Amino acid sequence: MNRFVRYLLFFFSLLLSSNLNSAIRINPLEWIEKKDVSDVPQNIKPIDDSKSVGESTFTKAEEKYAQGKVRTAKRLSKKIIRRYPDSPIAAKALALKAKIHKENEKWTKCFDELQRIIDKHPQYENFNEISSNQFDCATALMEGSRRRIFWILPGFKQYSKAVYQFERILENAPYSDIAPFALMNIALLSKKTGDTENAIDALDRLINYYPQSTLAPDAYFNLARIYADLVKGHAYDQGSTRRAISYCEDFLVLFPNSKYAGEVQANLKKMENLLAKSRLDLGDFFYYHRNNTTAALVFYNEAITIEPDSDSAEEARLRIRDIETGVRPISKGSIIRTLLGVN
Repeated sequence: MNRFVRYLLFFFSLLLSSNLNSAIRINPLEWIEKKDVSDVPQNIKPIDDSKSVGESTFTKAEEKYAQGKVRTAKRLSKKIIRRYPDSPIAAKALALKAKIHKENEKWTKCFDELQRIIDKHPQYENFNEISSNQFDCATALMEGSRRRIFWILPGFKQYSKAVYQFERILENAPYSDIAPFALMNIALLSKKTGDTENAIDALDRLINYYPQSTLAPDAYFNLARIYADLVKGHAYDQGSTRRAISYCEDFLVLFPNSKYAGEVQANLKKMENLLAKSRLDLGDFFYYHRNNTTAALVFYNEAITIEPDSDSAEEARLRIRDIETGVRPISKGSIIRTLLGVN
């Protein structure tokens, strides 16, 4: 190749490279014709399609649930709750999740999802259904349902959790038909776990807040039994005995035709005999050991008044007769003093 050809090729290469650089520096935006933006309306708002998207997603979740694809339905429900937490469709998604948990006997998770509906969506239309399902969850725990450890081993019974759930039901629906039943279940659970104070409180609330409930007779009956069980004997404080007597008397006045009337009457008789024996012992203390006939007479008369037909009342009458006739009480101390010649 001669020198002239080489120069010619070199010239064309320089020309090509310069055209390429100029093309690169060209701004593509300049190719588009500029328009006046002053004519574009400024009050146009973006379209909010979240409601329609959420509803379509929930419809799909329901379809998957109906087809038996529970995991997919649960995943779609979670997606709705996460993206649209304050929308009404989120309440429906929570209800669907709770339904799935209930079918799988995951009672605590079901209850918590339902509680989220009550807390965040108080206008939810199926409120009564929510309360009923929560009651079912708490009842399942009350009856001994347990969690599974590693999905195999049974865990501990959740009585305290059941009491908590029944209390939440009372807070959510204090005027509902299930409220008295929630209180009665709290009392039964508390008694089973040894929390006597909480059992008494629940039964007392049932009597005071729902006196017309069908469970009112049972509340009086159980209160009388609880206080009777607290009595340790005639030598101890008789506060529980008096409370048991009071509830037995109220029961017999308010519910004379109850099937428990005979048992309550027998329990009342037992408590009155116990209290009368306690008054007799106090009278004997003042009569024999303090030589205080005035105080002794007070307690002997109380024993007769509490249960006139009891053995304690009969002994109290004998003591009163001795006091009225001037018979001095004979005790071990008085015998020793007589033998020693000490007045």
